[in-house]
Amino acid sequence: MVFVMRPLETSPKLLGEKLRTLRRSQAVSLEMLEKMTRVRKCYLEALEWGRYDELPDPMYTRNYLRSYSRALKADETYFLELYEEESGRVDLLSPHRLPRERVNKRKFFVATKAMSALVLASFALCVIAYLGYQANRLLAAPNITLLNPQDSSAVSSALLPVSGFVTDKEVQVKINGKDVVVRDDDSFATTLDLSNGLNVITVEAKRRYSHTATILRRVVLDQTEVQPVSLR
Repeated sequence: MVFVMRPLETSPKLLGEKLRTLRRSQAVSLEMLEKMTRVRKCYLEALEWGRYDELPDPMYTRNYLRSYSRALKADETYFLELYEEESGRVDLLSPHRLPRERVNKRKFFVATKAMSALVLASFALCVIAYLGYQANRLLAAPNITLLNPQDSSAVSSALLPVSGFVTDKEVQVKINGKDVVVRDDDSFATTLDLSNGLNVITVEAKRRYSHTATILRRVVLDQTEVQPVSLR
């Protein structure tokens, strides 16, 4: 029988090289290791030669590596750490069998930071929108409806009733610059003394910080008495 002497790798660096060195140093063949670990020989060879594309998913590969280490009484944690380091660069995924890059923690941190900034920005926009809505609501002129008189109307009595209502609370109403009381049912009423000819009636409604709502009515007072015409 001819024995072939194989030189052991000096200073092995990769996981596969260290596994081969360990196995050969104990004079264990792959066939023997297959029986000891119950791991198929093709997978043992793939581990020793770094052919990760021939190995199953990482979960199974780690179990194979544990069995390999225990069979040769080696430190399985050490070899698993080596596998993690190398698989982070060349671990292959099914079904495409394309290399998977190790997760870059810095990229993950940047993405997380960007997501947090996006959430904060969205929250800030919501707060600004809400404050803007409240400010517009506070500054908006109150709603007022004037029931009497009608615009461009003519009357013959100098005493003109003016009435209407508001739809907002705490509204101050002025008619021709004078305050008018708003009742509990949000209505108001007063009587004006008109001058002969064209009268412009100005009705104003305002809350404490709001703009002023203004309604104008033009009323003509005509008190000319029509002389009866005698027919002969």
